[in-house]
Amino acid sequence: MHRPSLHNLSRNFGVVALTALLAACGQQTPGTTPTAVKPKADLSEHATVAQSGKLKYVQNELVVGYTDQSSLNRAASTLKATVVATIPEIRVALLRVQGDSLKVSSQAFRLPGLRYAQPNQIITGETPPAGQGNLNAQAASTDQIFDELPQYALDPRHLNAKAAWDAGLDGQGVLVAVLDDPGDVSHPDLAANWAGKAYNPFLDKVYTDAAEWVKDSASEFASHGTFVASSIVAVDDGKGIVGVAPKAKWMPVVINPAAKTENEFYSYFYIARGAVWATNNGARVLNNSWGGGVSFGAVKDAFDYAMSNGTAVVASMGNSYYDEYQYPAALPGVIASGALDGSNRKVTFSTSGRHISSSAPGQDTMLANPTWLGGGHELISGTSFSSPYTAGVAALVYQKCPAATPFQVRRILETTANGSIGSNPNGFDRETGWGALNAGNIAKTLTSCDKLPAKGANARINVTYLDATGKHPGVLGDVILRGKGMRAGATDDPTPMYLSTTDAEGNATFAEIAPGEYDLYVAGSDLSITGGKLEERGTYVGSFTATSGSTRVKPDLKEVILAATSPDFNPVDPYEPNDTPAQAKTIAYGQTTNTAYIFGKPNDLDFFKFTAAVGDQIKAEVLAMGQLGGSLDSFLFLIGPDGKVVAQNDDRGEPRIDSDSEVTYTAKAAGTYYLAVTSFNIASDTGDDGSPFNKYQLKLTKAN
Repeated sequence: MHRPSLHNLSRNFGVVALTALLAACGQQTPGTTPTAVKPKADLSEHATVAQSGKLKYVQNELVVGYTDQSSLNRAASTLKATVVATIPEIRVALLRVQGDSLKVSSQAFRLPGLRYAQPNQIITGETPPAGQGNLNAQAASTDQIFDELPQYALDPRHLNAKAAWDAGLDGQGVLVAVLDDPGDVSHPDLAANWAGKAYNPFLDKVYTDAAEWVKDSASEFASHGTFVASSIVAVDDGKGIVGVAPKAKWMPVVINPAAKTENEFYSYFYIARGAVWATNNGARVLNNSWGGGVSFGAVKDAFDYAMSNGTAVVASMGNSYYDEYQYPAALPGVIASGALDGSNRKVTFSTSGRHISSSAPGQDTMLANPTWLGGGHELISGTSFSSPYTAGVAALVYQKCPAATPFQVRRILETTANGSIGSNPNGFDRETGWGALNAGNIAKTLTSCDKLPAKGANARINVTYLDATGKHPGVLGDVILRGKGMRAGATDDPTPMYLSTTDAEGNATFAEIAPGEYDLYVAGSDLSITGGKLEERGTYVGSFTATSGSTRVKPDLKEVILAATSPDFNPVDPYEPNDTPAQAKTIAYGQTTNTAYIFGKPNDLDFFKFTAAVGDQIKAEVLAMGQLGGSLDSFLFLIGPDGKVVAQNDDRGEPRIDSDSEVTYTAKAAGTYYLAVTSFNIASDTGDDGSPFNKYQLKLTKAN
């Protein structure tokens, strides 16, 4: 990678070796630096992948939401980018940009006509649970034998599937899409219910030939999608196993090719494309047994599109063992599924949270193994497998009531669940949701579609910032809808709560949420991202009514004006130009600079100079993300009069305090010293870093 700033440092001081600059990873003064993550070839997309903190993304690909075609064309021209592909139904495009997309995103985000601009994130996938043993007694009674094999998940004490089948609810006429690694359409348990289509969104290729699909999909690492599909639609033919919706059809949509490793998920754009394709091709349920997404952007748009077309979106809660938000399960409108064991207890690994809908068997479930791995069946555990059971039960509802909305499907699953399961025997708890799904109870309750719960609501909150310079779109704001009367912290409180982030137009959208009265909380741009003073953020507290039957096209609307400072996407650094030692700006002991930025130039490096005497105890500090907010993970070099780096630091403190930088050094020679401020990514050559929120102040003191 061409690194002009560091090259200038080396060239101007002559004796400063590049390796010495990068030795910061192992020689901190004081503190430690995490191991740098180098860009590498992504196994699925053959693209260069970069990483910034927890964000893993395709380095030169940007995903943008656009308002119209002319806005997209104008943005591509301004950014000198190539439009690789679009998803016109949700007005999302993939751009190939020059340079690092994380940096370019900050420039793109402020272009007119773009709703958002994000690096094309790589999904990390759901962490599989630790081994849970097996159910030795799962075939203790004959009512656990389905087809040939024991499946406790379907017996009367769990999903109660046969009672639903006997009532005519078997999924006939309903199509389910499995967004996963390649499912085996040739497996004896799955072939009869394959809908005849499979889709690879990265290749934008539709397969209609099973042999070709298997040829392109077979891998020793691809089994997850087959397991998932079999729990939904394994055919009832007296052989192997049977799915909870044995007459439903299914389509595999590849979001993880799993060709050379188990986890090589496609990026965010292609997952969104797959979800939209599945919706357009008739899927009424989208199963997502994966996690690792974000709260807004292309996938949320795709799921909102699916729900607006009457398609339910089901997702696994996750296997984190914690009570926390994980995406896509926590997106508004998504049916989030937790995992139970054979005794109808929450499995320890199953993620908890207020957003959980219900639970289904997810430990030692008997599922189909792909033929390319020997076929047959295995006992499998994870919320990955409670989710497809939930998707299958949703298919039963759609069979009975094709006009049901996704919210109605969710609520009929919840209101017929066995609420005695979980920590609250009287209904909802954060561990199991409304309880254990029961397909038989649905069949008994849903004797006609008049028995469906009320339709859900769709909402849009538009935020505007009002500051000394006028009105601005309320970008990067946080919006919370909290149902009236919520008992904060209560594990048995079912009151709904939804969270969303505003886009570049100040809009936060909520799809298929519970109708009713809400407390509305709005806060200006997140200071952990943009930095700034707390009073500059602005807050609003009010009320909001979500109306049953409102839609994505005609949502319930609320306009909120915040007394808040609009984020500056094009800040002016008062010390530029100071990108070389010759341009270094003077700083003195006892001085703290005004706010400056690592922004505006490739691989930005800012130089400051001061005079020191022999014996001076020099202390230099970068106040950045840890102390000012913003997004700068700083790195600081101290260079002596001879041009050699004499101290350097990434994270201050021993043990580490935060990501700000600090060096201390006793001067061994009199003369001019230089301080060079940059980011960890630039210093460690793990990517360019040019966010407009990369703000910092430099503080210099003499300790003696």
